[in-house]
Amino acid sequence: MLGNFIYSEDMPAGYAAPQKLEKAVKRFLLLAVIFISGGLIWIFAISPCMVPARIDVKGFPGISKQDVLNIAGISGGAAYVSINPQEVEWLLSRYYPIESAKVIKRFPDRLSVFLEPRRPVAVVLADVDGKIQPVCFDRFGVAFKIANELTDASISALPLISGIFPENQPLRLGMKLPSAYLSLLSRISAIGSEDPKLWYAISQIQIHKKNNDMFDLVLYPVHDSIRLRMGSDINKDSIYYALLISDVCRQLGDAPDEIDVRSGLGAMIKETRFGK
Repeated sequence: MLGNFIYSEDMPAGYAAPQKLEKAVKRFLLLAVIFISGGLIWIFAISPCMVPARIDVKGFPGISKQDVLNIAGISGGAAYVSINPQEVEWLLSRYYPIESAKVIKRFPDRLSVFLEPRRPVAVVLADVDGKIQPVCFDRFGVAFKIANELTDASISALPLISGIFPENQPLRLGMKLPSAYLSLLSRISAIGSEDPKLWYAISQIQIHKKNNDMFDLVLYPVHDSIRLRMGSDINKDSIYYALLISDVCRQLGDAPDEIDVRSGLGAMIKETRFGK
């Protein structure tokens, strides 16, 4: 022994072997931790970056899966991790035929896209691309489709609204009605949900502006020449009431030109001229 150092030949028997075994175990555990950590990094970080997303689209007629991918800016073989669902939803919601979009990511590679189409509640004749065409509006007042693209049965269930736009004012799909008329579209939608057959009895809803955002409505029954003048806050019951009075007047044989139910009571008017 020299100072504090111990020469190997002076070490007790059996001491070196356990020390070597301990070092081997530590090396093994270190390698195991590195291997497991590398595997986890590969599974949760690297692999998703390399694996292309498997995309399912629950859409509607008129828009294909490829259309959806193009609108969302998703290229073929896009990596799962590179897709931002909130951004995809925002891009899809900007496309006017789509009312809402929901995008869900499911690890490790699944992307599901759910689309709700806009549904027509009324038709407006407007100048689109230099031609007067019937344009479908949804309950939010968005112009999203030319009515000629729908079936005849669908068109007949939609009331025609006139008097919204000045003559020859151009309209493009995706435009929204002025805020003053949004409640009207919402009411028309609610009435259609309560009683889908009611709008088969009304061919046209004409808007008569008063001042600022105030307006009255004149409804034209399909099988009657009597006009029905109402306030802007129409509902199913008020329309049925006006139709009932119209039917009674016709049966009595003294049909007026117009029935005014804005006060809640039916006032019969003869020889009425619009605008007076």
